[in-house]
Amino acid sequence: MIWDDLADAWNVIGHNINDVFYTIQYIFSNLGAIFTIIFTPLNFAFNFFKGFFDGVSTAPPETAISWVFPDNIVAVFNAIPYWSVFMYAVGAGLAIIIVVWIMAHLLKL
Repeated sequence: MIWDDLADAWNVIGHNINDVFYTIQYIFSNLGAIFTIIFTPLNFAFNFFKGFFDGVSTAPPETAISWVFPDNIVAVFNAIPYWSVFMYAVGAGLAIIIVVWIMAHLLKL
């Protein structure tokens, strides 16, 4: 009777409130996924450029290179001051040129 009608109304109200909370949960979980999709490339680009400029701005580590050339040829290159810095700069320059070339070709698409 009246109690049954009140119980049914309460169940309907509770079900509708539950639906509202599930809808809000669905919207916010998808917003989180959208923000993740949007900011992942930005995060990658930021980390890449941060690492690139950190690497370029620091002195290269001294590595023990075992050349397969004769000692008299290796002595010529060892006599050049800052040879490892020069080779590092050449490598960084080539990397920049290759990145610019790739970006130019990708922008043509």
